[in-house]
Amino acid sequence: MLSDLTIPQPTLPLIPPEYPQPKTADVLLPWDFVVQQMSAAEYYWLATSGADGVTHTMPVWGYWFRDRIHFDGSPDTRWARNLLQNPQIAVHLPSAEQVVIIEGRAAMLDEADLGADVWAALDAAFQQKYHVKQGSPFWVVHPRKVLAWDTPGLERMTRWVFG
Repeated sequence: MLSDLTIPQPTLPLIPPEYPQPKTADVLLPWDFVVQQMSAAEYYWLATSGADGVTHTMPVWGYWFRDRIHFDGSPDTRWARNLLQNPQIAVHLPSAEQVVIIEGRAAMLDEADLGADVWAALDAAFQQKYHVKQGSPFWVVHPRKVLAWDTPGLERMTRWVFG
């Protein structure tokens, strides 16, 4: 069963000093910013690489659920074949102004991972969001690190690091 995610405290990012950056923790974004941006997005960009190290990026449909991004797609796609060889992934939104970048590990889900009721709720929400009558295999990203900012400069860049 996929458990609820414990959200770590936001921290200052680790970026070179010549870039604009937050000076104090009181300007950091709340986790709700990530939730709002990820929930509102229609598409999510995936960045994967196979065992050979060749990178691949692709926009996909997805759904923000239980503080994780879930997305669908055939196991025959290039990105899915990459994830089956190397589960490391980065997911980001298409916007350059309201930025959320999630780095972590992707895994395929099935009904047994979530339980029948939760699986049905996720599937129904996905179908409603995209106006489709059937879903396809779901993937989930277990985050390792999340970066977010909401200004053209990086003065409010915030980092969450997951255990």
